[in-house]
Amino acid sequence: MDFKRIELIFLTAFAALDIFLVISFFQNNSDVHSTSQGASHNATILKEMRDDSISFSKPSNKKGQGYYISTQTSGNKRLKEKMESLTAQSAKMVNGEIISTFNTPLTLNTKSPDKTLNQIVNDSNQIVNGKHYQYDAKTSTGSQIIYTQMVSGQRIFSRSGQIRFKINSGGQVVGYTQGYLTDANPLREKQDTISQERAIIWLYQYNEVPNESVIKWARLGYTRLLSIQKGSVYVPTWYIAVHGKSSATLQYYRINAFTGVIMKYNTQVQSSSSSSSSSSTAESSSEDDSSLLNQAVSSSKRAVESSTQASVQATTRRAYSSSSTSSSSTNAVSTSSSESTSSQVSSSSSASYEVH
Repeated sequence: MDFKRIELIFLTAFAALDIFLVISFFQNNSDVHSTSQGASHNATILKEMRDDSISFSKPSNKKGQGYYISTQTSGNKRLKEKMESLTAQSAKMVNGEIISTFNTPLTLNTKSPDKTLNQIVNDSNQIVNGKHYQYDAKTSTGSQIIYTQMVSGQRIFSRSGQIRFKINSGGQVVGYTQGYLTDANPLREKQDTISQERAIIWLYQYNEVPNESVIKWARLGYTRLLSIQKGSVYVPTWYIAVHGKSSATLQYYRINAFTGVIMKYNTQVQSSSSSSSSSSTAESSSEDDSSLLNQAVSSSKRAVESSTQASVQATTRRAYSSSSTSSSSTNAVSTSSSESTSSQVSSSSSASYEVH
């Protein structure tokens, strides 16, 4: 009798295992099919971009990881104390930034400016907390050399975490402005970010990449998402440089690497811009990490809704433009109607971009 009971237990266990394996098999097949569909969709859009004469290197389709990061403005006091001990320069603090002029301009190695400036940056008597910064050749220009603060292994793509050395017409370094993020800490565990490929595709779908342009690079770092009275929240960001056919300079764009939302300079949300009740809550709990995170997530959700509308309208506009081109031989009444509709779509799209 005990043998029959054991036999029944084994049969039940094997049956349950078989069911689990069958379910896992179908789920894996579904995931593979979904991944395959996504890859095919991305490949189609990348081909469409090349058809529009947009040049770019093959982007990575691997996801990254990052945090929401909080900083506290209370650290500015410590920054100012360190600033007062700097030598061979005149420095002052304005709105949390150090603004300094060297007593004697520094002669720069124009081919490798970092060879000259690394010695300055790593000298605590010349630059406050300079060892936390790295030279950024991609965003430096002939008029300024940029060093970016490193947080959680990534660069800060906001002025608040950069040293910007000023270069005069003679190629000499005359001074700098410095922003430094103090008490930079993750708000919670790491999360997956969108891939470089997906970020470039979204930028194109937002109608921000003109035909016959070149996407020079796309880099993952951090950008300020939200600011309140006593702190800020930074979010992983794809920083993308585009060289337009008719432009002499690079255009820089930011894509939120968690949500895919395009981040323009005026999207750095101030808590006071929301309702008075949420502003009051922010001020009363500005030092609470969970409060900061909730505000960051809320602002991201609002931006997602706004950018989704903008993306749909931009795509509609692009599709409508193609349709209008192919049907240019229609009668005058039809043409007039098309122009009216196109004007309405354009107006709606512009309004959407102004929201975020």
